[in-house]
Amino acid sequence: MEENEYRAKYREIAINHCAFEKALTNNQCRCQLSQHFWLADREGYTCKSPEMASKCHEILAKIRENSRFVLKMHEVDAPLPHNMEIRVQVGGLRGLRAVLGSDETGLLISDIRSLIEQAEQQFENMDALPYSEIVQSIASFQTRRHGKSKRSRDTD
Repeated sequence: MEENEYRAKYREIAINHCAFEKALTNNQCRCQLSQHFWLADREGYTCKSPEMASKCHEILAKIRENSRFVLKMHEVDAPLPHNMEIRVQVGGLRGLRAVLGSDETGLLISDIRSLIEQAEQQFENMDALPYSEIVQSIASFQTRRHGKSKRSRDTD
């Protein structure tokens, strides 16, 4: 499948593109409204709710904008490198969970939808979120390192 064909088919399938797709594909998060699909040899996610997809895109844009300093970037409007985008998505959601005082523990975000709905209820609008606190989770988030493990380096 050519890349142009792939992109056209992807847009056809993912009508409500999931803002947190990279976090989902990296098994860092779950969402009740996400719908998983495979296209060629790649996987993706679409959202079952246009309204929720819009909210997710809005909050992710605000998280990205507020994390410019941490990311050492002047603008974050262009696509970010893969690991940096994962850092923003997963770190941002973990930061949001922390500021909401969630009882949920562990690394996995169990439901993005309920997390964002809880943020809406608690803060009434996305501009009122304490982004300086959320960004701290992005700063401390480490993506998985690929390559040789410590054990294999020690035996080389």
